Amino acid sequence: MTTPQALHHSLLRPCILHILRAAGYHSTRPSVLDTLTDLAARYMLLLAQATANHAALNHTEPELALEISVQDVRMALQDCGALIPEKPMVEQEFDGEEDTRGMDAFLAWVQGPGNKEIRRVALEGDSEKQDYLAALKKKHNTTTEGDTRYNGTILGKPAEPRAVKVEGGDVSSVKEWAERLKRPRQDTSIVSSRRQSSDLSSLADEIMDGIEF
Repeated sequence: MTTPQALHHSLLRPCILHILRAAGYHSTRPSVLDTLTDLAARYMLLLAQATANHAALNHTEPELALEISVQDVRMALQDCGALIPEKPMVEQEFDGEEDTRGMDAFLAWVQGPGNKEIRRVALEGDSEKQDYLAALKKKHNTTTEGDTRYNGTILGKPAEPRAVKVEGGDVSSVKEWAERLKRPRQDTSIVSSRRQSSDLSSLADEIMDGIEF
């Protein structure tokens, strides 16, 4: 059975091949390709984690905890070294202008000839200008279902959320269980201590009644 890591690695390898071909390389060893693919995957994971961390810090409201903004991505790109570090805010205020050198250089690369060549190589040979993954899915699609067969998988649209039922006990769903956890717990220590003290006092009264003076 193919593991998710192996599947993600296989999907990322053609992208690395396109980048190498656009850079002028005509061949490479499989071990080198796997190493570059692993490095790219680790960098993307680091970028995603940094973006999530910035989003968690910038959005304190629970309903916006998973909202990712452009500012979160920009700060993550800067943390991961993709953007040139900005000047300190004091220097920017002294100069009277915002330091946008990092974003300017990144936009210049995105719109420049290097990235244009990567896109040309990735879309080469397809008149409909589809990427390799869309062309591969179209090639292996032998049924009339279209892309619906990939729904709920990494290659298609996300599936509709379904309720997970919990069998046994008085909780019928995960949602109900989560709501129950959010409820404030009653402190039973005070009640139990009062009950113990009342039991001890009643026991002392019985002992005193049994003693003859």
